Amino acid sequence: MRHGLILWREDELSSADVKARQARLQRAIAAAGLDGLLIYTNHVRSAGVTWVSGFTPYWSDGLVLVLREGAPIFLTALSKRVGEWVKSVAPTFEVAHSPFPGKIAGERLAMVGAKRLGVVELDRMPGGVVDEILSVLPVELSDATDLFAKVRGQADHAELKLVRHTDDLAREAFKAGDVKSRYAGDFTGPVERAVRLAGAEECYVAVAPDLAKDRRFIRTGKAELGRTFAVRLSVAYNGVWVRRIETFSSVSEIAARLASVSAELDRVAPTLPADGSISAFYLPEGAGLVDWHLEAPFGTRPLKVVADAETSLGAPVPYGILTTAFSLDGETIAASRPVGFGDNVLREAAE
Repeated sequence: MRHGLILWREDELSSADVKARQARLQRAIAAAGLDGLLIYTNHVRSAGVTWVSGFTPYWSDGLVLVLREGAPIFLTALSKRVGEWVKSVAPTFEVAHSPFPGKIAGERLAMVGAKRLGVVELDRMPGGVVDEILSVLPVELSDATDLFAKVRGQADHAELKLVRHTDDLAREAFKAGDVKSRYAGDFTGPVERAVRLAGAEECYVAVAPDLAKDRRFIRTGKAELGRTFAVRLSVAYNGVWVRRIETFSSVSEIAARLASVSAELDRVAPTLPADGSISAFYLPEGAGLVDWHLEAPFGTRPLKVVADAETSLGAPVPYGILTTAFSLDGETIAASRPVGFGDNVLREAAE
C-alpha cells in the first residue's frame, strides 16, 4: 500500500494530456488491425495503466481495456464504494465493477463485435483473467507489448516535467542527510521524511554502506557507514518514478570532490542517445568506468533495465535513468540520474 496522497492534479497532468495519450494509442490499435488493447495492473506492475489513465491503482490487481473509440474502461473486483473514489481521482476512464473483471472485458468486446484483442505482456497475464474473457467471447489474443512500447516511448511534455519535478524532490531530500551519521538509518531517515513531506506517493531507500568494500545496495538502517557510502532513492510522484543515487563521505576533502562531481552530473542532463549507449553520457575527467545500466518505463513496469554494457536499447523510451559506477582519485563513486529530459527535449515534446 502506498503511503502518499493520491489525487488528481490538473495543473501537473491535465485530462487533455492523458486523453492525447489515449488517442495516440487508439490510432495504433486501429492501425494494427486490433479491436482493443488490454493492460494488466497490480502493485508492482501499474505503470502501463498509470500512463494511459493518469491514475495509479496501488492496492490490488485490475485491468484497463482500451477500445478503438471511447474512454478506456478500468475493470476491478473492488467494491462500488472504492470505485466511486477512483472516479473522483481518475476522470479519464470509466470504472466497472465485478468479482470477475475478465468477464466484463469479454462483454464489452462482444458489444463492439471484437475479433482481435492485443494484450500487453500476454505471457504474464493471469490465466484466470484470460479464461474469463474467452468464456464470454472466443476472441483472438495476441501479444501487443511492442505496439504499446512504440506508443509509450514517445516523449510526453507533461511526463517529462513531472520527471524533472520528482528528481528535484529527491535532490533536495538528500540535503537532509548528515554525512557524519554512524549508521545508515541515521542518514536515510531524515531523507525519506523530506521526500514524503514534499508530496511523494512512495519512496524506497537503499544503501551501499561502505563503497571501499562493496557496491551492492541493501535496504537496512543498521549497517555502519564507511568513509564513503552511497544512497539510492527511488521516488514516485504523480505516477512518475525516478531513481537517484548520490555518493557521500564524512571526510571533508573527499566530500567536496563528490559534491563537485554531483553538481556536474546534474548540469549536463544529456539527451538520451538512440541506442542507450554510455558513450554519449558524461563522466568526470580522469574517471574510470566500472559499470553502467539504463532503466526506463517499459510495459507495465515503472522502471526496467533496457540497456547495459552488453545490451543496446531495443525500443524507444520516453526517458531513462542512468546508473553508473566509476573510479576517480582512488575512490569508487556510484551515481544515478534521469536522462533525456533536458530543456531541449522538453521544448521538442511541447511542440
